[in-house]
Amino acid sequence: MLGLTEIKKIFFSTDIHGSEVCFKKFLNAGKFYGVDVLILGGDITGKLMIAFIEQPDGNYKAFYLGSENIVKRNEVEKTEKMLRDSGAYTFRTTPSEYEELNADPAKSEKLFKELMIRRLREWLALAEERLKGSGIPMYMTGGNDDPYEIEEIIRGSSYVRDPEGDVVTMGDYELASTGYSNITPWHCPRDIADGEMGKKIDQMVQKVSNFDKCIFNFHTPPYDTPIDLAPELKEDLTPVLSRAGGFNMIHVGSKSVRAAIEKYQPFLGLHGHIHESRAYINIGRTVCVNPGSEYGEGVLRGALITPKKKGGIENPEFTYG
Repeated sequence: MLGLTEIKKIFFSTDIHGSEVCFKKFLNAGKFYGVDVLILGGDITGKLMIAFIEQPDGNYKAFYLGSENIVKRNEVEKTEKMLRDSGAYTFRTTPSEYEELNADPAKSEKLFKELMIRRLREWLALAEERLKGSGIPMYMTGGNDDPYEIEEIIRGSSYVRDPEGDVVTMGDYELASTGYSNITPWHCPRDIADGEMGKKIDQMVQKVSNFDKCIFNFHTPPYDTPIDLAPELKEDLTPVLSRAGGFNMIHVGSKSVRAAIEKYQPFLGLHGHIHESRAYINIGRTVCVNPGSEYGEGVLRGALITPKKKGGIENPEFTYG
């Protein structure tokens, strides 16, 4: 178990949404930045499945980037990698198999989850391979976008720990974690009423022994802050434009998360969920951090956290690469 003096630096990232290159960069961040703990916040799985449909001439047809594309047989692997790095799940199929999938939503959903779980298992194996000899522990939780099935997969890892809904000890520090979110327009798997969110948090943090050394690893950011600003959406999920011509930004975070931070005052809050709101703020003595996300471009955004010996943290250092 790590002691207090050994936790000199933490690397936190979140919302990689299935991006293979972002996950590999995350694993490399431990050694590259010289950190003692790696924490990967929620929304780790992807949102998109792309079929490569075999054609009579041996090339493939695939729909991505808003259009139909013909991919030459010698370019398939390279194109698949590009799409996997942007978070998509790819698979090769025949025209008849593709028609069957389109005609059967249940079969399509089953394949999507199979591809998702396969990639997650590959990631966990890679994490163990790269980190086991490093002495750097890794914590990974799901987010509101992630299906419940991932919890069992992560908890089957002999190295990576899923602290969802629990308070775990990291040396003299405590990590309280949840990937649930207040209701979003997409009604994701772990969207719940904000009041229910507050009850979950209150019940969980009863296990905390010292909030001076506690980290709230809550996927959803606190409400009415610079780290919970997102475009306002219409009923059809298209963005509302401001008079200036840009997106009209509104606060979409959790009031329960904010209330918990104000009440318990942990020394650090780690958040994500809102990709465009990279910033850090203070709520009382608590420093709340959202590193943002650009997973679709294969860019890993993160935050380096340096705890002070006498309490609190240094100003977070945002990373980009």
